[in-house]
Amino acid sequence: MSLHNSQKYQLGRWIVCPITNTFQDADEQKSIDNKSMQVLLFLIQNSGQNVTKEQIIEHVWNESVVNEEILSVAISKIRKALEDKARQPTFIKTIPNVGYCLIAEVKPLVENTQPQEPPLNKFNQQINNRKPYIIASTLILLAIIFIVSFYRVDQEPENHNLAAIRSIAVVPFEDLSEKKDSIYFIEGLSDAIINQLSQSKPLKVISRDSSFNFKGNKDPHIIGNSLKVEAILDGSVQQLAEHVRINVQIISTFDGRLLWAKSFDSQNTNVFNLQDQISRDILQAIQPTSQPEVTVNTKIDSQAYEWFLMAQYHWRQRTPTSLSKAETYFNHSLELEPNYVDALIGLAITYGQFHYYANWTAKESVDKGLPYIEQALALAPNSPSALAAKGMLLTIMAGYSKTPLPILNEAQDMFIRSLALEDNATTHHWYSSLLNQMGEEALVVKHIERAIALNPLSASLKSIYSTYLAIRGRLDTAQKMHRRAMILDPDRVSNIVDSTHIFRNTPSSIIAIAEWHLNNSDLFEFCSSDEYCEQVVFSYLSIEQTEEANKILARMTSKHEHFKHSLKLIDYGLKGELANAVSLLDQLSKNHPNNYKYKYSLAIAQYRAGSYEQTRASLLNLYPDWRNAPAVDVTTDNYLALIHYGATLLKLNEQEYANVVLNNVEQFLLLDKVHDKAQAEMALAQLNAQLHNLSKATKHLRKALNHGWLETFDREWWTLQYDHLLKPLQHQTEFKTLVQEHQENVNKLVKQISLKLEDLKR
Repeated sequence: MSLHNSQKYQLGRWIVCPITNTFQDADEQKSIDNKSMQVLLFLIQNSGQNVTKEQIIEHVWNESVVNEEILSVAISKIRKALEDKARQPTFIKTIPNVGYCLIAEVKPLVENTQPQEPPLNKFNQQINNRKPYIIASTLILLAIIFIVSFYRVDQEPENHNLAAIRSIAVVPFEDLSEKKDSIYFIEGLSDAIINQLSQSKPLKVISRDSSFNFKGNKDPHIIGNSLKVEAILDGSVQQLAEHVRINVQIISTFDGRLLWAKSFDSQNTNVFNLQDQISRDILQAIQPTSQPEVTVNTKIDSQAYEWFLMAQYHWRQRTPTSLSKAETYFNHSLELEPNYVDALIGLAITYGQFHYYANWTAKESVDKGLPYIEQALALAPNSPSALAAKGMLLTIMAGYSKTPLPILNEAQDMFIRSLALEDNATTHHWYSSLLNQMGEEALVVKHIERAIALNPLSASLKSIYSTYLAIRGRLDTAQKMHRRAMILDPDRVSNIVDSTHIFRNTPSSIIAIAEWHLNNSDLFEFCSSDEYCEQVVFSYLSIEQTEEANKILARMTSKHEHFKHSLKLIDYGLKGELANAVSLLDQLSKNHPNNYKYKYSLAIAQYRAGSYEQTRASLLNLYPDWRNAPAVDVTTDNYLALIHYGATLLKLNEQEYANVVLNNVEQFLLLDKVHDKAQAEMALAQLNAQLHNLSKATKHLRKALNHGWLETFDREWWTLQYDHLLKPLQHQTEFKTLVQEHQENVNKLVKQISLKLEDLKR
């Protein structure tokens, strides 16, 4: 198949247009950079054949020195645009240790063109004969115009009367270079501008995670409404040989008016000085009274900078594989520039993330990361990023230290110093984690909400916040927050596993977990992420799929302490060892005095063990406002605890007040405000069982099961048959029938899961 850039192709449902670097179907259009399109065109030319990585690189990048990782990134972009999956490819198949193969059918599209008319007369013939000379002259003239305009410095006076802007978003710059292969440089430039503008305290600068959502959609009004900013900073980059021209403009999101514009020229070798100059001029334009700090950048080797940008790209993916790549590339950068501060910080952060997203212990992460951050601070003592990174590592260290208080105090000092220099979303997020350890609930909420204000479209932050709310006992609010995160990023790899922290199990969620397990089996081969493995184990244990759970457990070389404790509780619950459950949770509550989950679980364990006075004391410790209150407000977050409180009062023969509490909860639940309908119906079954309205209790229990209610370890550690709040129903024939039907449905679910996982045995 001959290959022409003007030729369009039908590839599956997509029409590929190389001239515009776009893919189009009946509903949408997507674009990729020029180099990625050239890769796809080469695969189209060799459709159905295995093409080596070396062949692609030689064809697309010609004489440039390019590593295979850049090709991998290009393939990833093509797959994303085509909605292709690496593990189950429809378009591009990876040939291990070789290269790639285009496996989808591809057809050139025939354009409807009019036949060329012959010249009408001798004059037209002469014109046609002279066309090559006319075209050549035109091209030369255009080239001269471009060169003159390229080197002409914009002399338009800046508007120093520009009203001070209080909030801004930096959207991705446009690549105007012919080859359109400057993605790493352009993203690095935008990042640098965001970081430096963030150091101006009066100015609210939106995080790149949110502002980069508007790549290809730069409508100022839409961006302003979505990000709550007064202006956007937009721009473009042109490269001609070693020269770079960057055009920058500031646009009002209120009326779309151009507020300020300027062009900057430089050599590629002076990129860092150029970044500083752009940031200073922008800040002076929008904050005329500010005094921007003049930074002096050491010249960095261009290859070291490229390695850094590639590492930064992979660090943001936050998967075990991508973090390993980031570690490699940061090290390559530091081999060329040992004192490159940003690379030192990036490597230290990467080691910290290995604890959260891979199977590294907290101590391993800190031991590896801390020396690099100390080196960075020795070189740049007032670097806000270095200060924040050290605070993050110290927060991890405090979790395993026998004397955590001095470490927590030092970490807090790092965060306070960093935030005094730069109002950064990630720093606020990390600081909120430290404050959570210190039991400063109000400050936790303040800083995580500030992080979200600076990064309003971050699904990750909203997911983290929802997990925090769940741990604090605000489950319904957590579920609503998590739904917002899912809307922002429905394709996020970890969404299914993250949901297990927030939502109860249902048959559909268990099936989704099993499919996710199957599609990401490489993560489970050696359990490269403890967190993922742990949550899948809980899901399988909840439906008595112990065979698959034990297979994963056997592959886990390390386990988080909280996971070990949960496994013990499940074992105690299934064996009826109530005293052991109380003892374990009592110790955990003392060791973690700010942990709501342990304290609430202790109250439940005490109730199940018949220690009702201790149950009341534990619940009132969590909800001191309930003490001596004539009435208690019911909310979507506290109704479950109130049912336990009412049941406890019944056991303590405080019948009248218990009835008031339970009836109030029932009236509230009937308003249908709770997000989790299965849980709400189960709660109605439990409180009616406690009030001995057995017929109503049974009716609501059936509804709960019809809604998909399932046992959910580690939220509880007992099965439906032994639910303590349903005990008044346990001798009822209909209850026994419902339990039997429920168990039959669970058994069917187990068989369905086993069939799905058969592929893992092959």
